[in-house]
Amino acid sequence: MLAKETLAVHSGTIVDEMNGGILSPLFPASSHKHLDMEEDVYPRHGNLANQRAVAKKMCALESGGEAALVFSSGMAAFSTAMLSHLKAGDHIVLQNGVYSGAFKFIQNHFAKLGIGYSVSESCEVESIIQSVQANTKAIYIETPTNPLLKILDIELLTRFAKSKGLFTIIDNTIATPINQNPLEYGVDLVLHSATKFLGGHGDVSGGIAVGSEESIALMTNYMNDFGGCLNAQSCHLLERSLRTLAIRMNTINRNAMELALRLNEHPNVINVYYPGLSDHHNHSIAREQMRGFGGMVSFEIAQRFDTTIFQKKLNLIVPSNSLGDLETTLNSPYQASSSFRSLSEAEQKKSGITRQLIRMSVGIENINDLYEDLHQALK
Repeated sequence: MLAKETLAVHSGTIVDEMNGGILSPLFPASSHKHLDMEEDVYPRHGNLANQRAVAKKMCALESGGEAALVFSSGMAAFSTAMLSHLKAGDHIVLQNGVYSGAFKFIQNHFAKLGIGYSVSESCEVESIIQSVQANTKAIYIETPTNPLLKILDIELLTRFAKSKGLFTIIDNTIATPINQNPLEYGVDLVLHSATKFLGGHGDVSGGIAVGSEESIALMTNYMNDFGGCLNAQSCHLLERSLRTLAIRMNTINRNAMELALRLNEHPNVINVYYPGLSDHHNHSIAREQMRGFGGMVSFEIAQRFDTTIFQKKLNLIVPSNSLGDLETTLNSPYQASSSFRSLSEAEQKKSGITRQLIRMSVGIENINDLYEDLHQALK
């Protein structure tokens, strides 16, 4: 089996037979001659050359993936996964603390579709099991979670799910396929917001689904109806980004680990949330199922600091509502620019979000420069 660094560079590349180029060419055509072709090539079918290149690379990176589909956003991937695998009368269990955008989609649309849902009390497997009902068909999880980086035992959950015939779906955005491969632990479908670490340069929006040929074929039919496909130009940018995903994440993992350790000792930081820290609640589970602990570090600053003023004092780190770029970014989940703002006060409290919480997406800059910027803003 080739290493992730090698797969990121070589898998899925389109051979440029005309010019001998070693990179996949861009094929921007949306219309194709089809009289003598075995299939009708069309953007909404997910079978453009550049769409396929990204899909093949993601199958290779997400070890165990039979097929993949590329979407215009992470939410397009999520909504298509939900609507293609659930029907009226079904029920799904959501792990506590899943992405707020996904939760709001379910809140806004499932009732009128006749689909039920429950949210587990915690991120522990036992809590999820207790939320299963007689008509439950699927379980949706996210590990590490955003923004508190909670860890769920994937293999323990999937063993239970398979014993009950339940379909499992995971958001693997925060971990990335470099650090974690849920299909190896029995998960049925893996989703990503490619806008984040997969794209990694802040210049492309996209989503990915990786799973069995059966699941992806089902999702393809729905994508064809809903139109959530990704255009060839964006696919070309995304494939470029995936080629450097492994080396970017290796640097990001190191930086995030070091920043978490330093912040853990800072007098003006109350709590640090990072699965790589030995005092993390489920650190031992993270060590078992992750090769690296990812680029997200969340921390709470002392009560005397205003989170808005803290962000304004930063010189290098960029306040931003997104994550996963080359640049280190951060925000306060309480800020209006964050999707967490859409949650009610009760929902925020249940998720563990506090007014002093800062969510940081660590980039590839020099670690000392990053820490010094944080340190001067915390004076």
